Amino acid sequence: MIKPPKFLCLYASFFSLLMHPFSMGEQDYFGREKEPTGLSGNLFDLKNDFNLKPTPVSSGGGVKMEEFYKAFDGLVEQGFSEEALAKYSIGDETCNFEYMALRTAPADKVPAAFGSPYIDPRGVVILYEGEIEKAPTKEFRFAGAFDDAMAVVVNGKCVFYNSFHDVSKLKSKELSKRKKETKSKTADVYGEFITLKKGDKVKIAFAEVPGGNIGGALKVELKRFNYDEDDYDDPILHPFVARKVKRDLEDELEATGIKLELKRIPEFIFKLAEE
Repeated sequence: MIKPPKFLCLYASFFSLLMHPFSMGEQDYFGREKEPTGLSGNLFDLKNDFNLKPTPVSSGGGVKMEEFYKAFDGLVEQGFSEEALAKYSIGDETCNFEYMALRTAPADKVPAAFGSPYIDPRGVVILYEGEIEKAPTKEFRFAGAFDDAMAVVVNGKCVFYNSFHDVSKLKSKELSKRKKETKSKTADVYGEFITLKKGDKVKIAFAEVPGGNIGGALKVELKRFNYDEDDYDDPILHPFVARKVKRDLEDELEATGIKLELKRIPEFIFKLAEE
C-alpha cells in the first residue's frame, strides 16, 4: 500500500490528537485503528496530486463531478493499482476495515478518520485492500449501495460497482426491485456471482463527491441461501464482514438500524496487505 510522506505523518500525529475523535482501536465508520483485522485502508484526495497541486478534478475549491467520476472509473478499470493511485494525495493514517453499514454521517468524518481533518471531504476515495486467508466456499455476490460510489475489485477485476452518478456504468445491470420501482439511489445493486480462495487479493473502494453526507452498506448474497424479504420482495442480505463474527459484532451491526441478515454471517478472513 502507498504510504504518505514522513513529514506529513509527523504533522498529523500532533494535529490528530486534537481533532481525531476515534483512536485507540475504537470502531468508527471506517474501521478500527491500530488493530490487525480486516483490510488495511487509506484516503486518497482526487482533487490534489501527490505534490498537493490541483488535478483536473479540482474546481477552485470545489469538485468537477464529471472529472471525478472519470478519475474514479479510471481507477476501477486499472484495479486501483499503485501506479494509478500514486498520482494522488494520500491521508496520513490508515484504518482497518471490517464492515460498512452506515445510515448517514457528515462527510467531514472521512478525512478525520484517517488522521487528515484538514483535507476537504469533497472528491475523495477510501481504498481498503487485503489478501484472503479464508473465505466461504459457496458462491456469493457483493451487493449494496453507497453514497456516492462503491466498487470491489478481486485480483484486478471489478466484480461490483455502484455509482449514484450513472447507473449505466454498472458492471452488473441487476438492480433490486425497490430500485427499479422507486428509482431510489440507496436501494441495492448486485455484482456477479464469484468464489474467493486463499491468496486472492481484494480491494474495496468508497467515494464521496460533493462533501455533504455519506452512507450505505456493503452486503453479500450467498447462492441458494433462504433469505427473508423486505416490503419490496428484495432479500435481506448478510453484511460483508472481514473478521471472525462474535456477539459484539452482531450487536454493532444490529445497532446500525440497517436491515441485515445476522444469522450465519459468512466470515471473510484476511491477511493484511503489507505496509
